[in-house]
Amino acid sequence: MSETFNTKALVLNRHIYCEYDSRVTVYTVDFGKIDLLARGTQKPGSKLAAHIEPLSLVNLMIVKGKNTDYIGSSVISDAYAGIKGDLTKLPAAGSALFAFNRLVRHEEKDEELFNLLLEFLDILDQKPRQADWLLASWSLKFLSALGYQPELYSCLSCKKRLEPDNNYFSVMRGGIFCADCSRRELNLETIDQNSIKMLRLVLSHSLADLTTIKAEPQTFDRVNGLIKNLLHFYIKD
Repeated sequence: MSETFNTKALVLNRHIYCEYDSRVTVYTVDFGKIDLLARGTQKPGSKLAAHIEPLSLVNLMIVKGKNTDYIGSSVISDAYAGIKGDLTKLPAAGSALFAFNRLVRHEEKDEELFNLLLEFLDILDQKPRQADWLLASWSLKFLSALGYQPELYSCLSCKKRLEPDNNYFSVMRGGIFCADCSRRELNLETIDQNSIKMLRLVLSHSLADLTTIKAEPQTFDRVNGLIKNLLHFYIKD
């Protein structure tokens, strides 16, 4: 790396460091997730502070220091005002940033992950409703991109093609068991055919397309809850 370099980044987290500074976690296009020092941001009148708020897409100038790299300058590219000003959207964005920060390792760049997160935030910033469904859809795609895609077509145990009825989902095992094999498993929850179809649609369609899907509210609720449990399992693992 050169002594000074520029990159696009999404601010994931920020906390106070020492008396006047901040530690900022960002996900960058060029270097993946990194932690940076932001000097003087706790001082009144700091110009940098407003440009390193979490949930901000920024253009960073990073300076390589002796012990830690620090932010030389930051210019906001997208502040996602439509999310920050909407209390129904902000929790969804916060949950996505938390999961991303928790599960993505430092200094492992992945353009697919970066673009998927930006696509989620762009749609959430513009769409007025269905924040929970968008978050669930992103979460399943995110887990799949990390290598945690659940098995949705065949029984995890006997490998037979799933029948339409009497199937059971396992968060711990990451997939579905048929009625016969489910008797030998613990901590399963029933899953109906409509929910299975919705999960398959999430993995085969873009986030933009998924915002137009219509289903019964109960189906959205079931699928949202199932994906939420799956995401929490990996976050807590």
